[in-house]
Amino acid sequence: MSYSSRQFYNVNRDSVLTPQVRAIWDNMCIGVAVVNAEGICEYMNPIQRKADGFSRIPVEGKHITSLYVPHKLECIPTMECLRSGKPLLKKAYWYATSTNFLASTVTDFFPLFDHGQKDGVIAFTIWTGNTAHVSETRRPLKFDTDTDQPNSYYTFSDIVGQDAALQECIREARSAAEGSSPVMIWGESGTGKELFAQAIHSASSRASSPFIPVNCAAIPENLLEGILFGTVKGAYTDAPDKPGLFEKAHGGTLLFDELNSMPLGLQAKLLRVIQEKRVRRLGSHTELPVNVRIISILNEHPLRAVEQGLLRRDLFYRLAVVGIAVPPLRKRQGDIPLLVRHVIAHSETAHKKQCVNMDDDVMRLFREYAWPGNIRELAHVIEGSLALLGNGDVITAQNLPRHFREACNQLQGLDDLLPPFQPPQSLPFETAATAGENTEYFDYRAVRRSDSISLKTCLREYESCCIRNVLRITGGNVAKAARIMELTPAGLHYRMKVLHITNDE
Repeated sequence: MSYSSRQFYNVNRDSVLTPQVRAIWDNMCIGVAVVNAEGICEYMNPIQRKADGFSRIPVEGKHITSLYVPHKLECIPTMECLRSGKPLLKKAYWYATSTNFLASTVTDFFPLFDHGQKDGVIAFTIWTGNTAHVSETRRPLKFDTDTDQPNSYYTFSDIVGQDAALQECIREARSAAEGSSPVMIWGESGTGKELFAQAIHSASSRASSPFIPVNCAAIPENLLEGILFGTVKGAYTDAPDKPGLFEKAHGGTLLFDELNSMPLGLQAKLLRVIQEKRVRRLGSHTELPVNVRIISILNEHPLRAVEQGLLRRDLFYRLAVVGIAVPPLRKRQGDIPLLVRHVIAHSETAHKKQCVNMDDDVMRLFREYAWPGNIRELAHVIEGSLALLGNGDVITAQNLPRHFREACNQLQGLDDLLPPFQPPQSLPFETAATAGENTEYFDYRAVRRSDSISLKTCLREYESCCIRNVLRITGGNVAKAARIMELTPAGLHYRMKVLHITNDE
């Protein structure tokens, strides 16, 4: 493609981020990101956020180099395009994110200009799935990876913690590693689910065979089927003769990360492959036998995903032969000192100092914080603190990253990953619904056939009414209210924030 600066003379950020154009970007199956002339991120579409682990991290207003770091490059291509003012087309490269993931992509970078003056960059990203890249795509970066062993995976000895619930998960995982039954692992983002998956593979009889992770949310739907099952030449325009991941993982383990993001139609085809243990490439009439162990990961409780229509029930029964629920960090806060020492011991920044310790007040703060980002967030906070430590050797409150100090002040948390709610037997639903003096929600008793009433709105109003009633009884004491409602204080704070409830109402 020949490049002419006239084509981009006045294609600026305003023109590519109008409400109408943003609606297109928001619904595309490829990643889209826009930065301004200083490299500050001004837009990132949902699939890019999800694929790179930024779903719960604000990215607008942050410099692009604080979100992505060079991987075997002098600088990230976004900055290269911004400096040169010329497009970078079909740029195939690896990038590393600040959320500790590696990704393999093909990206187009276009410079933006406002009447000839540099105004930013817009990037369009597709996540690829060839053998060398897929084997590491979305794999957490191991602190002590041995460079002489390119296929080094986590083992059970890498799992840090003495909490009883965590140890029970480890026992279940060790038992599962001895067989070849499918394993389903669920838990919040950042709890170490893929660490468990790699440890199961490492301890199994398949350890010397391939371990191939694929992130179901990171690959566009129209490419995922061909990547999984393979293609034959002529299956579609420019289709290559290429084996799929099932063939590549033959004899080993195939990891489906974020399985609940896989389209339901593809889930049905996946179920057939699992049942028949045979796979057919796109465009082929021949079935090939495959011997693959499947480990799947979900970021929510599988029963909730089934009820929401995100996961086929029959696929759940087939893949959850062994189920492992990894506890969030707030449920195992006694392990925080161990995790802190582990992260510091394996930090390259800390290695440059004689000995790094943590102030008692900071450790107390760590143990009281809800950690919505779990172990991943803890590791980033410690790394950020080490970077701000300077010549000191004790991490104090002044060394903590600003965003963490602000989060501590807000006491933000997340809901527990539980199955769909069932009213307690000791309190009938009718009693609960009429407990308040003034019912503020619609209970469908007077519904008519011609009505259209949102169930979601009714449930939110009911939940809001319940929380307000309990806060009224406890005089606004959130901790007491949380105990009554069998929630964590952090979880109740989060629900109050979502429902716009203050404890002084």
